[in-house]
Amino acid sequence: MNLFNKNLPNKRARENELLPTLVRNKVKKIKDYNFKNPDKFSKDHLKVLGGIHEHFCRQVSLALNSALRMPIEFSVANIQQLTYGDYVESMPEDLIVGVLNMYPLVTQFCTGIERHLLGAMLDRLLGGSGKSTLKSDELSDVEVGIVKDTLRRILQFLPESWQALIPATDEVDLVALENSPSAAQIAAPSDIVALITINVEVGNDLGLMSICIPYSALEDVIATLTRQSSYRNDKLSTDDSKDFIIKKLSNSMLPVKIVLARGELLLTEVVNLQKGDIIKLNTSLNDKSEICIGEEFKYLGRPGQINNFFTVAISEEYKEDLHKLI
Repeated sequence: MNLFNKNLPNKRARENELLPTLVRNKVKKIKDYNFKNPDKFSKDHLKVLGGIHEHFCRQVSLALNSALRMPIEFSVANIQQLTYGDYVESMPEDLIVGVLNMYPLVTQFCTGIERHLLGAMLDRLLGGSGKSTLKSDELSDVEVGIVKDTLRRILQFLPESWQALIPATDEVDLVALENSPSAAQIAAPSDIVALITINVEVGNDLGLMSICIPYSALEDVIATLTRQSSYRNDKLSTDDSKDFIIKKLSNSMLPVKIVLARGELLLTEVVNLQKGDIIKLNTSLNDKSEICIGEEFKYLGRPGQINNFFTVAISEEYKEDLHKLI
C-alpha cells in the first residue's frame, strides 16, 4: 500500500504532461463552407452524372457517324457544379440553347451546342460536305425547324442513358430554342447547377456542347445518383421498367413472311424452266403455312383472302419437333 501511494504522484505528473497532446488530438478539423455558393452535389453525384453522359456520348457518336457518313465524336470533358449565373457568363455567345423537359426531372434543364457545329451537321444532312453555313444572326424559320430536328436526333439517346439508373425515365421534350444562354432562364442566377461539358468533333471542326441541370430538377431523384445504386441488378424487374420497354418496342417494325409451300428441283431443271411448266411441291393442300417473324418460324396458319388481299389466319404456335420441312 505504501508503494502504491509513493508512485501515485509520479503517475499523475506523467498524465499532466500528456494532457496537452490528448487535447490537441481531439480538436475537430474545421471545413470551409461557402455560404454564397454552397455545394449541392457531392463528388459521388458528379461521378454518376459523368457516367450517364459518357454512355450518352458513345450512343450519339455511333448514331451520327452512320447517319452523316463522316467522323463525329462526342466525349465528356468536364463535370462541375456552379451557379446558373456563372454558367451563363462562361458559355460562348454563339451557343444555340434548347430548353428541355424529361420525366422524372422535376423542372426544366437545358443543353447548348455551338452554332458552327450544328451548321456542319445540317450541311451534311442536306447533302453538303459538312461545312457550316449558319450565320451569327438569328435563325430563319426554316433553319429553326432543321436545328430542332438535329437536336432531337442527338437528344433521343439521353433518356436511354438515364434509364440505367432511373428505369422510368421518359423521352426528352424540346420546349424552346434560344440563340444565347442568357435568353434561356431556367433557374435563378444564384441557383446551383450541374454542368456537363462535352467536346464535339464534326470532321475537322471542333467545338463544345453543354448540358446544364439545376439542382432543383434533381431533388426528387438525387438519392439515386450514387455509384451503389448504379450497380443494382434488380432495376429491370420493376413494373415501370417493363412498361417502358413494352412502350418502346410497340412501335418496332418486323418483317412477316408466309411460306405457303416447299419443293426441290435439280439445277438443270431450274435452268430449263419455261412459262407454263408445272412444279411439283412437297406440300399438300391440307398442310398449314409457315409464318415467319423476322427470320424465325413462330406460327402455323391457314391462307385466305379478304377484300382482294391475301391473308393468313394463325392456327397454332410453331413447334420444331412437330414441323420439320426444312
